[in-house]
Amino acid sequence: MGDARSELEHDFLDNAKSFNWTAVKSMLQETPDLINAQPSMRWTALHQAAFEGNAEIAKFLLDQGADPLAQTRSGATPAEVAKGQEVRRAIESSMPAEEEAAEPPKKKAKLMPNYKLNINSAVDKEYEGSSLTDIVAAPTSALQGVAAKGREVLKKFKVHSIGDLGSWKFYRIAKSILGLSTLEQKDKREEGAALNINKAMDKKHESKSLEEILELPPSALQGLAGWADAELAKVGITTIAKLGDWKYAKWSEWISELAKFENVDFSSL
Repeated sequence: MGDARSELEHDFLDNAKSFNWTAVKSMLQETPDLINAQPSMRWTALHQAAFEGNAEIAKFLLDQGADPLAQTRSGATPAEVAKGQEVRRAIESSMPAEEEAAEPPKKKAKLMPNYKLNINSAVDKEYEGSSLTDIVAAPTSALQGVAAKGREVLKKFKVHSIGDLGSWKFYRIAKSILGLSTLEQKDKREEGAALNINKAMDKKHESKSLEEILELPPSALQGLAGWADAELAKVGITTIAKLGDWKYAKWSEWISELAKFENVDFSSL
């Protein structure tokens, strides 16, 4: 039940992130308590409307009970990420009078080293301040360019998070075939040689060279049914070579690997 609810909340916020307000309204009509959903401290729907500068939708969300004081993981409220005065005014006018009049508490400055590393070109705006560990647990749509369409495709393969994508068996097989193909010598297999990848390939393709395998559709991999080809084609993957070189899977793998070396407390050891 928990996983189903989490998926529903992520779907809701993915629609908000894509500014698909028709879908957002439809989901709220069916499940009103999604209004302030914030799995993994994601931006709320109101944050996204504010970020778009959409005052009309912001007012609609506020009427549905959206919290104007909700904070992102970095502590930003909807008004603080808002683009344009109209949407900012709409949000601020909905705040309780005492909150509006009171001076906002000053944030204590954190004594932090002057870190420069970031992966902003790989993740959506709402994840730029996240830890690598949080990003690994985030839905695949957190990657710039995957969006809701790509996430829906990957969910059909039980790939839900960035961590799932980085360790996806079929990507790892395809990546390994692609890498080792550069070390293959054409027509130079030694007679009686034992090496094979029969557990990875459908039987009819077992005797092919690595170079030939790369040109096959993904369904040539053992465990991927024929329907997988049409689904993966929606995200530009039409061959095993393209699966092994898919940038989103590579980004996910790198993020997952480096997350193992992250210290939550910023200690050096």
